[in-house]
Amino acid sequence: MKYDGGAEDLPVDTKMSAGSPSGFATHVAREDCPHLANPEWEALQRLSTVIGETAVATMLRTLWPIEQHGVALGFIMKEQREIAARPTVSTPSTPRVESLKRHVNSYVGKEGEPLLRWLVEVDTAIPARRIIDPLSKVAFAMSCLGG
Repeated sequence: MKYDGGAEDLPVDTKMSAGSPSGFATHVAREDCPHLANPEWEALQRLSTVIGETAVATMLRTLWPIEQHGVALGFIMKEQREIAARPTVSTPSTPRVESLKRHVNSYVGKEGEPLLRWLVEVDTAIPARRIIDPLSKVAFAMSCLGG
């Protein structure tokens, strides 16, 4: 590959290209742009797939380094906006079964307070709350005791 000195002494690949409007393909090597950080250089490589390698090489030969930083940063920000604008695909998950939170009055043992009615309330609330473990059933019943 033969290089001729371009503007600002950046090498220019003078190999003929059928698709370029000027008749020449251009290429700039990473070593020729030490002022660009690696993420900026990678962004410009991705930009070359969008607008073409010739356009990026021309931009690198003609723009000041601060302008090159701006172009790279602008392209990175554009990519990030596009990623943020994409609809998120949620992973299908098994629907969570919500338990019914039945209220159980506390049993204190006052006169006229029927124990049987309280036991029925507790017995109805246990399956509604999806309590299966016997120890958990006892713990729930004890939590409903007052006094």
